[in-house]
Amino acid sequence: MYAVWEKLSPKERAALISVYLASLALVWTLGYGWGRSSGAGSPLQAAGVGAQGGAEVIDLTQPPNPEAAPANAESPVAPESPPAEAVVHVSGAVKKAGVYRLAPDSRVADAIEQAGGATEHADLDALNLAEPLHDGQQIHVPRKGETPAPALASNSASRASRSAPKPTAAAPQFPINLNTADAEQLEAIPGIGPVLAQRIIEYRQTHGRFQSVDDLLEVHGIGAKRLENMRPYVTVK
Repeated sequence: MYAVWEKLSPKERAALISVYLASLALVWTLGYGWGRSSGAGSPLQAAGVGAQGGAEVIDLTQPPNPEAAPANAESPVAPESPPAEAVVHVSGAVKKAGVYRLAPDSRVADAIEQAGGATEHADLDALNLAEPLHDGQQIHVPRKGETPAPALASNSASRASRSAPKPTAAAPQFPINLNTADAEQLEAIPGIGPVLAQRIIEYRQTHGRFQSVDDLLEVHGIGAKRLENMRPYVTVK
């Protein structure tokens, strides 16, 4: 190698040295760049985003979680629940009158069924069986031939609301005297038709004056319940 160098001219030696130095510079540049790239880390770390920097690292390779909700998302407002039940009073011509609890979407027919059903004397056509119930409602099932009674001072508000005398040419003044009332006046009493009115007059003619209102129990067709319905409208003098 030294012998070859000695044979070269100064010009050739200068050119060879230039090539050698250029090669060294190229090798050094390549080595320096490779060292910097190996210590640079990931693109997120190079940008200063990482767990150690206080920022959340998001893994974009994983699918988003559909169940995860934003931290500031508002909670849904629960709708107001409807009333749990309707408490109603069923009275009149039913098998088991009383207070019952039913679902809030129930109807009058459901309340009557809950009370054991209507009796054979009930006048269901006088009611709207499809009427929706509301809490605190009273359902009165009238008997056949029963008419609303007139409003009396001693009656409760609920009874007065369904009370009215039978229409007559001249409405009698209640209470009427059983010993002097004629058929027209007797028929104005709730629950008393022409047949019962005539029986009351016949009893009076046969047995004499009524001594008390309770004597009406002796008239055929008048029982304890009917007597209680008549009691506010009659008297004995």
